[in-house]
Amino acid sequence: MRPLLLLGLTPLLAACTPSLQGQPAPDVVAQLPTPADSAHVRVVVMGDQGKGGAVQKQVAQAMQEVCAAQGCHLGVALGDNFYPAGPKQASSPLFQKLFADLYGPLKIPFLVIAGNHDESWVVGGDGADAAGAAAQVAYSKLNPQWVMPARTYRAPVGDLVEFFALDTAPLAPYLPPVRPNEFPNGAWDRAQRAWLAGALGRSTARWKLVLGHHPLFSNGKHGEAGHYDRFPLAFQRGEAARQTYLLACGKADLILSGHVHSLELFAPQTDCTGTWQLISGAAGEAGGPKFGQRPAVFDAFGQAGFAWLDITPQVITVRFYAAKEGRAMQIFEGQIKK
Repeated sequence: MRPLLLLGLTPLLAACTPSLQGQPAPDVVAQLPTPADSAHVRVVVMGDQGKGGAVQKQVAQAMQEVCAAQGCHLGVALGDNFYPAGPKQASSPLFQKLFADLYGPLKIPFLVIAGNHDESWVVGGDGADAAGAAAQVAYSKLNPQWVMPARTYRAPVGDLVEFFALDTAPLAPYLPPVRPNEFPNGAWDRAQRAWLAGALGRSTARWKLVLGHHPLFSNGKHGEAGHYDRFPLAFQRGEAARQTYLLACGKADLILSGHVHSLELFAPQTDCTGTWQLISGAAGEAGGPKFGQRPAVFDAFGQAGFAWLDITPQVITVRFYAAKEGRAMQIFEGQIKK
């Protein structure tokens, strides 16, 4: 559903030249246990899972199968944890129904970020009210399996890998944000951008992975950052998201995203050298067909599923799994090498 465009605000919302001026966001660090085998960190990656239907349950069952067979130390949830809109209170029973009941049996912590549906205001998915993200941060104090100490944070796992979690919903909202300082290229955006640049620069981890709900590149229906959904206004098209991700290009090894209900893997591109991108946004439904033509190492459209990573000092092994009647079927394996 496409929200009504507030065309009268076009002059106010015109995109400004992105800047790193301003104070960085607080440097919040999530504390994670180091696996007994510090040379292997195995991560299961899901996105856009919060549909609450049969597909979400089947994918969760398939994830349990893979984690039991291959091992999982950590999970990543890439946003849109709730549909059509995220709860505004941490006490909402939706946390139990759509997270704890389904993923609690995995017995691993999940690094969580918010998506545009989690931050809904008027229309589900408009991404204009960060109160939904605040509720998810608050829930992390109630359930240690849900790791989200702030909307923007980092999570090192020993010296092997460090995750950098972003909130991209304010960078590509469909409607003007409730809080003026959260407009794209506003104070909040600049602070997050400055934090990301500084945190990546200071990190000594072997691998650096950035988590953001909206993708930089995608061949799915939403398109790519700066061109999302072919909206008429720059703030809706995600130019601010593109500028944020460009800060990671060549500094991070991999960007993990959802938003598009597909499974995609891109090698470094000429417009983002040195950094891979993985999309795992099919944990709640089998999305629609392929639209774009950007060269991909792998993509799967119209299939529900998830990704699994085996991170070692020299190689990240990437596997994609489709969920078929609650069972996991491997559909791709590849490697990212140092």
